Amino acid sequence: MESCDPSDIISKLDQAYKVVPEDFLSLEVWLKTSDPFKVLIATILTQNTSDKGAKRAYEKLENTIGVTPLKLSSASLESIKECLKEIGLYNSKSKTIKAISSFIQEKYRGNIEEILNLGVEEARKSLTSVPGIGKKTADVVLLTCKNYEVFPVDTHIFRISERLGIVGNYDKVSKFWLKVSNKKNMLSHLLLITHGRKTCKANKPLCNICVINGCCKYYARLHGSVGSTSS
Repeated sequence: MESCDPSDIISKLDQAYKVVPEDFLSLEVWLKTSDPFKVLIATILTQNTSDKGAKRAYEKLENTIGVTPLKLSSASLESIKECLKEIGLYNSKSKTIKAISSFIQEKYRGNIEEILNLGVEEARKSLTSVPGIGKKTADVVLLTCKNYEVFPVDTHIFRISERLGIVGNYDKVSKFWLKVSNKKNMLSHLLLITHGRKTCKANKPLCNICVINGCCKYYARLHGSVGSTSS
């Protein structure tokens, strides 16, 4: 029986995939700008949208209006929508971007660092007080920009976790993956998303070539054997 400790799972994925920063808009924006607010906007744009589509919308937003709290809070909602109209949920995302920009501009004088420096719990509480900003979006910013001890869980990670037998709400799934040691939360997060995109797909997962199928309850139901995940 294979070991299915979360650290072992991540180790197998690390051997199987090479993480490409350009495949992750939030990380790419951070590496290019070191600006947490831009990372926040990029993360909002990627909700239920491919990173390629979100990148086009981000670039249009930056080139047309400018991705700063002052410029976006001052812009009309319609002008923001115009930049986002080619991606999914652009109406709700435009409202969220307008709202979070106004919130940061008015309450924190446009300085998102004041929020991030509150610490994990207070920063998450502040960010998620704005409608449209959920735990995942807040945690992506907290991990990417501050390397805080958080583990963002997106639809890929939920799907992989459920197939492995790790069933629960956001906090339970996040806590499981936080067991990965040595401050590898960012790498682990990106490896799981890569695995979800390339192998553990929503439809027609490529189970036969999956490097962690020995740990997977979904695979076991199809083939009759399984290891056990450490919960």
